[in-house]
Amino acid sequence: MKKKFLIIISGASGGIGQLLIKKLSKKFKILCIYNKKKPRFAKTTQYLKIDYDNPLKIKNASIKLKKMTLLEKKIIFLNLAAFKIDKISININKKEMNKTFNINYFSLFYLIQAILPNLIKNKWGRVINFSSTGGLAGEVGTLLYTSSKYASLGMMSVLSKEFAKFNITFNTIKLGNFDAGMYKKLSENTKANILKKIPSGKTGDASSIYNAIKFIISSDYVNGSEVSVDGGFNAWWKRFL
Repeated sequence: MKKKFLIIISGASGGIGQLLIKKLSKKFKILCIYNKKKPRFAKTTQYLKIDYDNPLKIKNASIKLKKMTLLEKKIIFLNLAAFKIDKISININKKEMNKTFNINYFSLFYLIQAILPNLIKNKWGRVINFSSTGGLAGEVGTLLYTSSKYASLGMMSVLSKEFAKFNITFNTIKLGNFDAGMYKKLSENTKANILKKIPSGKTGDASSIYNAIKFIISSDYVNGSEVSVDGGFNAWWKRFL
């Protein structure tokens, strides 16, 4: 059966991206956008390399993406590209700030901008940005990551209003803790403390994220929303607001 939908995954080489591609590639065509490490999947998968930390190269990659998707009728864009540095605010320098926003905000904007003409022409599109419940909580030392993720939330909110009339939706999936990506880099002690704050006491799996993606794809009335897939962690930290 011919696959009618193309899913573009930005940040495809990360842990979450690789988990999702195994599931998504069974039903969708896949275009992986990556930085250094090229993910290896089905032969039919397309690839686009991008330097997320270089504004000029981001724009050049966006032009390539526009050409690569010119003939596609149904496009779903998933943004998993993210960079996080833990540092107390007084010690943050300009280079670190630029890198965080280039990866977490500006690359997202330029890649969306590249495919928008196609989405408008075909009057259909799904854009899903990924964030994290923990990152948005604004913990000590996370100023850059938290502020860049709130900026991307604002972007999704505005875009959801500007292009709703073309049946293009913009939503954010806020992830909790999964045994992949940034979570795997944490110390065992930190992981244990995190698990105490999750009602189920466990990390999530790729199926939960996949189901959330399917829900957003099939629901044209879900727009400008924030969908939490975190096992209840979001409810836990909101008690302290």
